[in-house]
Amino acid sequence: MSVSYNNTIFSLPIYFRFINTMVNVRTFVRTLIRENVNGSKNIQTPEEKLKIILSSENIRGKEDLVKNAFDQACSFFQKIKEPDRIFPLLGISNIVIEELNLGAEPVAAIFLENFTGKSDFEEARFRQEWGTEIMEIILGLQKINRLDTNKYSSNAENFIKLLLTLSDDIRVILIHLAERLYNLRHIEEYPHEKQHLYVGESSFLLIPITHRIGLYRIKTEMEDRVMRFNEPETYQLLAQKLRETERDRDRYAKEFIRPLYMILQENGFDCEIQSRVKSIPSICRKMKVQKVEFDQVYDLFAIRIILNNTLESEKADCWKVYSLVTEIYTPNPRRLRDWISFPKSTGYESLHTTVIGPEGRWVEVQIRTRRMDEIAEKSFAAHWKYKEGKKSTSNPEFFAAIRDMLEKSGTGSGEKQVSREKRGLYTDEIFIFTPKGDLKKLKKGETVLDFAFDIHSEVGITCTGAIVNGIMVPLKHPLNNGDTVKILTSKNQKPSKDWVDYVKSPRNLARIRHLLKMEIYKESEFGKEIIRNKVLQIGMEFTDPNINKLISYFGCENILDLYQKFGEGRLDPIKIKKALTAPGPPQPAAAETREEFTPRQITEVATGKEDFIVIDRNIHSIHYEFAKCCNPVPGDKIFAFVSVSQGIRIHKTNCRNAHQLITRYPYRIMEARWREQKPDK
Repeated sequence: MSVSYNNTIFSLPIYFRFINTMVNVRTFVRTLIRENVNGSKNIQTPEEKLKIILSSENIRGKEDLVKNAFDQACSFFQKIKEPDRIFPLLGISNIVIEELNLGAEPVAAIFLENFTGKSDFEEARFRQEWGTEIMEIILGLQKINRLDTNKYSSNAENFIKLLLTLSDDIRVILIHLAERLYNLRHIEEYPHEKQHLYVGESSFLLIPITHRIGLYRIKTEMEDRVMRFNEPETYQLLAQKLRETERDRDRYAKEFIRPLYMILQENGFDCEIQSRVKSIPSICRKMKVQKVEFDQVYDLFAIRIILNNTLESEKADCWKVYSLVTEIYTPNPRRLRDWISFPKSTGYESLHTTVIGPEGRWVEVQIRTRRMDEIAEKSFAAHWKYKEGKKSTSNPEFFAAIRDMLEKSGTGSGEKQVSREKRGLYTDEIFIFTPKGDLKKLKKGETVLDFAFDIHSEVGITCTGAIVNGIMVPLKHPLNNGDTVKILTSKNQKPSKDWVDYVKSPRNLARIRHLLKMEIYKESEFGKEIIRNKVLQIGMEFTDPNINKLISYFGCENILDLYQKFGEGRLDPIKIKKALTAPGPPQPAAAETREEFTPRQITEVATGKEDFIVIDRNIHSIHYEFAKCCNPVPGDKIFAFVSVSQGIRIHKTNCRNAHQLITRYPYRIMEARWREQKPDK
């Protein structure tokens, strides 16, 4: 059996000796890591710092590539008289190599990114000299650097999705994380505005990304540095409390783990025991949520037992370990969480209990198998999903592939696998910036005209084109992820039939068709007034029977067609008197009408795609109102009735007025149905 304490595995013979000295060892290791990450205090020159990078296993075989890129960057910075700019690049490269476990190409891209900004830069020549892979990483980094993140707090989730999809190479976002981590470690070296920008972006965008990817150590450090900047007094207070209790915690860990180790060994369990103390930001969140003091945080100190056993016996073994733990320490039954018998919907499996340890302290103990731990860390039950309490639309295999890549030294195969997973993530979404920095979400393939209508219908109606990334483009221009779009409008612009082919969104397509229909009947109100005035002038009433005579006499399809033709001047108002005084055809018998217009024939009720009504089989998106006598709602069987003075009215087929309308005015009845709708709406 082996025991892991604070993520360090050690054997039994040295276990107790290690516990006695772990305070000094841990302090030494932390100091060593910190100095190695930030650049050793004894190393002064860039060349000496580079030696550390070149000594990494991840660079093996490609030392010349990194060295040449470093020399190119140094030469460029010397030329512009800013030689010190090489030091941050060395610090970021160190993080990329040692903490993110990436290879030589990302490091070369870091050194060469500034070099590509020269006025005489030739991309084709650069690709030939350094390779397409490095060029694509640089282009991805430049896309991120061009983003306007001033409104990250109000568009956080969209910004996160945009960052994750801006480049096909996931190493781009990892390099960006390394850069921001370096910025936070040296926050005092930047101007006030930059400090707030780096801290804000880290808090709203990059910390959630590190959590989702599973870079928990980097996430914890970022949170720690953000809190230290934003809440220095609270941070220092909690840090002081942790320092004051550190010796006591180390003593307590030894005392708590010893009997567990003994009883698990006696019962033949092969396992690891991991111990951890919560980070300061995590402790602070716990205190705020639970409204408790520092000493009352339940899981300030936690133990995780990970069993190495077979799949067949894992559940039984977890419960056996639980029974052994509770033989030694009394559990709190209200704090038992059985996610082994009933896993979470995300797939997370583990057995959590809170026990009373020595001196009456509460300690959380988590019991799981190696398989369960892998699922919790890498698959559907990744910690960020169940902690945030919401379903993910992301591809879990993508994040698992990232973790696999980071845990292996880079041969390139893992990175290619990530790129394949990456291309399947958010493939149907793109994110577009407005000139003011707002972020809008569209579907892939949507155009300038779609974007204009999504801003506002009036913007869409008057849209004449757009400026995309500083270049004038037409209405049908398809937009790409991360574009900045300024819509151009004109008061004289009107929708045209061509617009139907320019938009890709079904919603915008329905809007345009409706506008075109309204354009066709735009003179109908004027025509209606012409008919009304003429009918009253000849001493007759402006009623439904008289309008029906006019429809029949002039051979119009419906009342709107009649109004429109008079409004356009295509029919002579002088003939209205003759039409109204001429004998009309006999009205159909009531029985025949009822036989001809049954509710089943005049109504089609479907599961409706959008909340529009389709009137007649060939007329879409025409203006209508719901009849107040029956107030139909989606799902009711309906029909449309063309009235003289009130336009089209939608009635239920079982309306109290339906029988009279159908029998007396069958020629003014139109088929109506609810537009079809997706089952999930």
